[in-house]
Amino acid sequence: MALINRRSFLKYSSAAAVSAAFFSNTRVLGANENIRLGIIGVGRQGSYLASIFSKIPGVTIAALADPDPGYKMGRLKDKLANDETKPLKVDAYTDYRKLLDRKDIDAVVIASCNHWHSKHAIESLKAGKHVYVEKPISHNIWEGSQLCRLASEKNLIITSGMWHRRRDCWPQVRDFIQEGQLGKVLCSRGLCHKRRGSIGLRESALKAPESCNYDMWLGPAQDVPTYREHFHYDWHWSWNTGNGDIGNQGPHQFDLAINLAGQDSYPANVFSIGGRFGYKDGGQTPNTQIVYCDYEPVPVIFEVFGLPMQSDMQAMEAYKKARIGNVVECEGGYISENVAYDNDGKIVKRFDPHGGGEHMPDFIRAIRENDQSILRVNIKDSHTAAAMVHASNISYRLGSELSSEEISGRIKGNKLFSGTWERMLDHLERNNVDLDKTNITMGPILSLDPETERFSGEFSEEANAFVKDNYRKGWEVPHMEQL
Repeated sequence: MALINRRSFLKYSSAAAVSAAFFSNTRVLGANENIRLGIIGVGRQGSYLASIFSKIPGVTIAALADPDPGYKMGRLKDKLANDETKPLKVDAYTDYRKLLDRKDIDAVVIASCNHWHSKHAIESLKAGKHVYVEKPISHNIWEGSQLCRLASEKNLIITSGMWHRRRDCWPQVRDFIQEGQLGKVLCSRGLCHKRRGSIGLRESALKAPESCNYDMWLGPAQDVPTYREHFHYDWHWSWNTGNGDIGNQGPHQFDLAINLAGQDSYPANVFSIGGRFGYKDGGQTPNTQIVYCDYEPVPVIFEVFGLPMQSDMQAMEAYKKARIGNVVECEGGYISENVAYDNDGKIVKRFDPHGGGEHMPDFIRAIRENDQSILRVNIKDSHTAAAMVHASNISYRLGSELSSEEISGRIKGNKLFSGTWERMLDHLERNNVDLDKTNITMGPILSLDPETERFSGEFSEEANAFVKDNYRKGWEVPHMEQL
């Protein structure tokens, strides 16, 4: 299905903003009336978001929903009830559909597992709720497109948890780049140097906690055995439910890297190199991964380093002073997060680092004023970032294991990426990975058509098999024509 481009998205959003047609179970809010929120997915991130939203004036958390009420939901419910400044008595559900059925709930904050994000968001919009959905907004490219199409047709506010875009430095950095203050832009990078240790390896398949409604937890995902030690959170490292660290942290930095490269869609080509190194565990996704996105004239490079600076340390290495963040390289220097440097490392300019904390209040203000333009993060850009995560992972999953010498030979003509590759090899060696005995996965070069959101050219048949998940019967993400 065709991608909704930025112009079309804004056109549809503007048309929706002047429309008077609301769903029957959408409350019309008065200027001073409380906005009532429901939280779907009450794990680490859901509990954190609940604590943030509960402090915003004019907001009441009315209900929580999670398929495992024994995980964190009970503690969060008690914490909200015992808050000295704003005690809240909230209802708790195992089935999120009971929350969506409530006409007194205005908006939903979604922090469920990745494989649920699009389905929860789509069903929330269908129920007439405004939506804040965590990143990545999708588990695959197709369902993210369905969510974008539905969002463009509804008079409802929707944003994602990509709060990094809200920081005040980025418009300043963009202007600085466009003015040519450091000369020609060479490359835009996203970095995720975040420590990830082993998640363990069981001999027998892991079972869900007794408190968990496992059928509800799985939802659209397949019922396949997993051999990690812990049920919660570590689902990130299984293809069935997560997207690896490039999908966990990566959407923030992918979004900014694309935007700072002056782009808002897909590159001509993308390919990925990586693997899961340093331990053998129940995880599937790479803990070390580098991606080249062939945007013209400024390529985007993404890198995930999950191992430490070296094997006997906990500290993570930095690239041009950044570990988890963005770097824009230019002929006359570089910008690392909110600071610009010349080629000698001297600070040229500092940019305002604040503003990220306003992302959640902005969502509430946008609902109150019925104005999507208040938000710096729109769902189309969130979809583009997620789709690039998925395309990167598809290349990796279609890859072949090669020696480091073979890979070096294949990419030697790409100076920028060869440098990234050499840093990756050095990183692995410092973590005692024997490169003479260890093969590394190199994925094929893939081309994603921005109009059809399907792959074309060589390997397209294999790649297109990953564009949409094989959903469990009865839990499918609906096609727009079914809505």
